[in-house]
Amino acid sequence: MKKTCLLFFVVLFLLSGLKAGFCGSFDTAEEVKAIQERIFHRHHEIDLNVGYIPDDDFYHAFPVGLGYTYTFNDHFSWEVVRAQLALNSEKGLKEDLENNFGVTPQEFHEPKYFIHSHLVFKPSYGKDAIWNRSVVNHETYLFLGGGMVNYDRDYSYGSSDSENAPSVSFGIGRKYFLNQNLCLNLEVRDTVTFKDDETENNIWFGFSLGFRFNLSPRQTDRDSTVQLLDHYLRDRDNE
Repeated sequence: MKKTCLLFFVVLFLLSGLKAGFCGSFDTAEEVKAIQERIFHRHHEIDLNVGYIPDDDFYHAFPVGLGYTYTFNDHFSWEVVRAQLALNSEKGLKEDLENNFGVTPQEFHEPKYFIHSHLVFKPSYGKDAIWNRSVVNHETYLFLGGGMVNYDRDYSYGSSDSENAPSVSFGIGRKYFLNQNLCLNLEVRDTVTFKDDETENNIWFGFSLGFRFNLSPRQTDRDSTVQLLDHYLRDRDNE
């Protein structure tokens, strides 16, 4: 009888211990996050860009140009220069005003070219799975800078002239890394231009194809004694 009671208490103690072991709270478990280093880092990028300005009053403007960006680290870059030539086509607003309302605009501006420079901040980085077959890495970036916009000023009452107006440019973009050297950039830019007679605000939608690279290190002269010692050590390791 005593053995039976003792066995009963031993089993009861073991069961109670198991129960206490499985009832622990999982709220105190440490949160695990997988953070990877950014890949495809390159110091230099040259891009060919194409865009569209939809809110110009008199023209469909399609800026086309080249840009060069220097990357300091994973978070900051400098778009040293972005130079664009505007390919324009008239919207027909001037003709509509003349034919339908009998009004001729006294002055209208045609954008000709843009030159800007921007500081780029890259706070976000990630990757997307495409149909579970491939992975595309990307980063999101913000930029702010300034530059100049050149306009041809056409008058209904006289000859034309040109104007170079200072401007401020800012926006957001997404860079997709296609491989080690190529990337695709999608951007939205807001350009505020300070003309002589007014301030104009235009939105720019566009994309660019960038070629990214690092410059090769310069070859340095090597001492013949060091080269001989290096060959000796390599031959010794291969024995």
